[in-house]
Amino acid sequence: MKFGQRLAVIPLALVVSSLAMPAYSFELPTTSDRGSTGSSIGGATRAIEFPPTSDRGAPSRTAGGATRGSTCIDANVQPNLTALLPNNSLATTYAADADLPTSLFFYVPESPSQQAELFIVDSVGEEVYSQTVTLPGEAGVVQVVIPNGEDLFEADELYYWDFAIICDAEDPDSNVVVGGGIQRADASAELLMALASAGDDPLAQAQVYAEAGAWQETLALVAKLRDENPQAWADLLQSVGLEGVADAPLLELAARHSSAAHPDCN
Repeated sequence: MKFGQRLAVIPLALVVSSLAMPAYSFELPTTSDRGSTGSSIGGATRAIEFPPTSDRGAPSRTAGGATRGSTCIDANVQPNLTALLPNNSLATTYAADADLPTSLFFYVPESPSQQAELFIVDSVGEEVYSQTVTLPGEAGVVQVVIPNGEDLFEADELYYWDFAIICDAEDPDSNVVVGGGIQRADASAELLMALASAGDDPLAQAQVYAEAGAWQETLALVAKLRDENPQAWADLLQSVGLEGVADAPLLELAARHSSAAHPDCN
């Protein structure tokens, strides 16, 4: 299935032809050596900040509502549906730690909708994974886990995703959608050594991952500490311009149903 056939209404930047994917420009984080860390893990007590990226050519992290038809979320409501990503809208990950499953985080506003769908394709628009989730029924941040990310995503290949709140299953034009990219890299020996030096300190691990430009692991680790260290969560989101959703609660998804091109990736 080609990208855009599953979701009838997608942002204009995601509209594709049968020949090519959209001309996204995902600028990688500015690090001294991607895949390694350049400073000591003793900085775990510092604010967790992610290296800067540019939003030039990248899709918006925030939905503006449906392009036509009615919708269950007012486009003027702020914050609206938001992907918790750096400015480049790219989720970078190593997917090498079983305790940190590949996942995407979203701020979901309150709405009468009960379901949302995550849809991921490869660089030529072929579906590799999809997941339907039951929304919590209140505004907050949700974590959508993608099982077996190390097997699902080829290293250094770029994948594209849409996350849509399903306002009316019979009227796809009413969907509220955000989109972006996801890319897995192989962990370098330097990164593995730095993580080993960080020991069991999750903040130190998050600092290592942030310096290596791995957004997914950085966010997942800080999310686990949200209750005991809310400032680390706030600092990380502020570093990528998402302070508007930093105070939103972390919510559990009620249920999910997923499918993958590879049978072992469910």
